[in-house]
Amino acid sequence: MQLRALGLSLCLGSCLGLLACGGGDEASAADGDTGTDASTDERGTTGESTETETGAETETETGETETGETGEPPGNLFLSDELLNIAHRGGASLRPEATLIAFENALAVGADVLEFDLHASSDGVIVVMHDDTVDRTTDGSGAIKDMSFDELRMLDAGYTFTTDGGETYPYRGMGLQIPTLEEVFEAFPDAYYMIEIKQAEPSIVADLLPIIADHGVGERLVLASFEQITLDEIRAQDPAQVTTMSAPEMVDLFSMGAEPGYEPPALFIQAPWEVVDQELVDVAHGHGIKVHPWTVNTEPLMEELIGYGVDGLITDDPALLDSLLGG
Repeated sequence: MQLRALGLSLCLGSCLGLLACGGGDEASAADGDTGTDASTDERGTTGESTETETGAETETETGETETGETGEPPGNLFLSDELLNIAHRGGASLRPEATLIAFENALAVGADVLEFDLHASSDGVIVVMHDDTVDRTTDGSGAIKDMSFDELRMLDAGYTFTTDGGETYPYRGMGLQIPTLEEVFEAFPDAYYMIEIKQAEPSIVADLLPIIADHGVGERLVLASFEQITLDEIRAQDPAQVTTMSAPEMVDLFSMGAEPGYEPPALFIQAPWEVVDQELVDVAHGHGIKVHPWTVNTEPLMEELIGYGVDGLITDDPALLDSLLGG
């Protein structure tokens, strides 16, 4: 287990180093963007209850509603036994990542959870973007925290999106903007969220938590960060808010998870798919921990990880995962 923990630490360090450069979190060269256009069919399972985007209940074959005779609301999706389709950056293969149209499309093609990342502008507005600069996905350049919100809003958030290797850029000039966190919550008030706080300095936690509370999404949201200091701050300010494990905490799970007396600091882990195997899943599940690998973009890899019993897959292509799950 100690050797496995060392391997996990090295792999996490490599993956996070690539992430800091704004890329490299694709599953592999063969596991990259599909470039396919997604269908707009919503997932439904015959004979089982479903829920619309607005939260309206539908009936099962037996005529009972999803809430049952008691009228109690359904349980939290994150704590269910359902394998979750988690749209990485809103489904970055299908629409310009981390935009409102990406999130809308992800839900339409079968995503259960919207995943995205947070930074703050120089004047303190929390915005949705993966990188700490605007260079890769927009027509601008510079660090987000050095730019005002007005400056960020002038950028074209669909500028670099392409599905054909740069032959065409179908969303350039379409008016796509970098969204604020509040805009996402307002546009999709019933959605489930997996949100990674990318910006550690200066901290945005104190500004973030009231936004979550004001929109009443705390129970449908998991906060993530690979930075221990960020997770410690969240847990200190709002102990009820669910978080993932940090990178050091995941290493601890691998090195100590099978030992008596181990107590997990969180019940969710997001890990690179490369470090997820049957042993990790079994150890995690032994402590009631949910396992969500990233970034999983090909059908063979999806099938392999599902075979291990993971609890959700973080994917750039939620339409592909939905079709694999029978959506």
